[in-house]
Amino acid sequence: MIKKDNENQVSLDENPEEKDIDESDEIDGTEEKVKSSKEIIEKLEEKFLRAQAEMQNVRRTSQIEVTKARLYGSEGLVKDFLPSIDNLFRTLEHQDKKNKTIPAEGIELIVREFVSALEKNGIHSIDPEGEEFNPEEHQAISVSEEKDLEPNICLEVVQKGYKFKDRIIRPAMVVVTKK
Repeated sequence: MIKKDNENQVSLDENPEEKDIDESDEIDGTEEKVKSSKEIIEKLEEKFLRAQAEMQNVRRTSQIEVTKARLYGSEGLVKDFLPSIDNLFRTLEHQDKKNKTIPAEGIELIVREFVSALEKNGIHSIDPEGEEFNPEEHQAISVSEEKDLEPNICLEVVQKGYKFKDRIIRPAMVVVTKK
């Protein structure tokens, strides 16, 4: 501690050895803080590296799952079609070999099975006969003048359309009325 005696005299009350001890304590305390901070930084770096590795693993796993879904996503649809294919072969076995004709009942059964398999997998037919023309679901291939019907009515369906959930796979090809 510095004291002023009279006007211009300065004296030191502190012992220089005490000052060295205080400074060494401060240095030891600072070194401990630095050492502790370094340990915390190392732990945080390790956690960060582990988190990065985990993110890469998750990304890789999700890419594999997406690839599998693309490759094998149609498996359910294929399984649903297999009975229809089996019935096609059975129908061919029971055809009249002499006249080469196939029983109509067998064909109707197979068509129903195919439609059922499609519907089971979210694919529905668009058959708009008698409905108003909708350009989002229908494709007009011809126009017919009909005095008895309103204009823009689907008079005939030349080819059914198909819809997968809310997406049009193929529009229905129709003949539309006009006045």
